[in-house]
Amino acid sequence: MTAGRAMLAAQNNADWYAMMWDVRGSRYIRDRHGFRAIDPPPPYHGWATTVPDAPIRAMIEPLLGQPGFAVKDGSGQHDLTAIGLKQMFNATWLWHAPDFTVDVSDWVQVDTPAALARWEQGWGDNAPTDQRQFPDAILSRADVRIWGRQHGDRFDAGVIANLSDDCVGLSNSFGTNARASATALCAGFGQGRPVVGYERGSALTEALKTGWEPVGPLTVWNRAFTGRRPEPPH
Repeated sequence: MTAGRAMLAAQNNADWYAMMWDVRGSRYIRDRHGFRAIDPPPPYHGWATTVPDAPIRAMIEPLLGQPGFAVKDGSGQHDLTAIGLKQMFNATWLWHAPDFTVDVSDWVQVDTPAALARWEQGWGDNAPTDQRQFPDAILSRADVRIWGRQHGDRFDAGVIANLSDDCVGLSNSFGTNARASATALCAGFGQGRPVVGYERGSALTEALKTGWEPVGPLTVWNRAFTGRRPEPPH
């Protein structure tokens, strides 16, 4: 069961990547093994993300020469040092049951360009780049929802949900004491689908305290640091 849940989370992550390329009009390959970029990635994303049983070396070898190359190994089991990569970080795939509700009355859906700009300002307070991450086109996606917790005229917490066939992903969560509400919002959007994602560090600790289950490891690999982190800090 754990392996199946890790596969759900990894496939949802590949769907997220495809969506982020779609809203930019960029090209990519999305298949059962994961995602590979044709056009360069946006900030905080790598050139490929794979599912646990993917033939990762065959997938990424044509991409190794790309500037700022990075890949997410969805199994967390491969040693890619022999092809010139180094471990950037390890993280944990997560799964949460779909039946989860808490009070979210202080949260609102972000559905206008002006609100999205304010939301991204809160999300990016600690980002190392001022390049826009979320184009307005993301607001027209039926498979994506963005919410923020209002604090005066700004958002002090937020989360994004993206739908896959069998699950709903939670990502880009930020804010203090926000995990439970973020989980409930994504679960509601999923309409009976389990919620999936991945975390590390303090965000992982917080997720486990709110009922999330660890279902497998993942590892992000890259070449020498180029000044841009390839993965979103969620």
